[in-house]
Amino acid sequence: MARSGPGSVEYDRLVIRDILGTSRFLILLAVLGTFVASATLQVFGLIRVVAVITELLRAGDASSAASKALIADTVAIIDIFLIGTVLFVISAGLYQLFVNQDIPLPGWLKIESLDDLKENLTEVIIVALLVAFLGQAIEWNGGVEILAYGLAIGAVIVAVGIVTWATRKRTEPPG
Repeated sequence: MARSGPGSVEYDRLVIRDILGTSRFLILLAVLGTFVASATLQVFGLIRVVAVITELLRAGDASSAASKALIADTVAIIDIFLIGTVLFVISAGLYQLFVNQDIPLPGWLKIESLDDLKENLTEVIIVALLVAFLGQAIEWNGGVEILAYGLAIGAVIVAVGIVTWATRKRTEPPG
């Protein structure tokens, strides 16, 4: 007579299945953490917008140097919002993958695999790198150090492109 209680293969298999099935909710910690970080950055970005506008109105300076500083501040704010957006995409994507696939999200944010999440994140990160470079270009003083910065960002983007291309070639069905 086969055992069906603790210690039996069937029982152990069911217990492990139940543990793994419910442990997916541990992902809620990552979802919550990335969502709170995203919300924090979005609120901070808004506070920076108000601070920049307040400073602009207080100073009343419409010089070329002031407009350059305003553009640099604006680009830095965009970077804050983009990083907050990356964290939101991570939060929503992890929730969609591990907890509930039927949450109402925009069509571009429908995540069906970790690869989908990585692709969305990669695109936003590349944009964030380009925005960071734009910020440096705005503040550029004519020195050559911007060349190294631009080449480093370009190298990262090229490397990501190569890895993405190689990964797609390996996973796409022939035909």
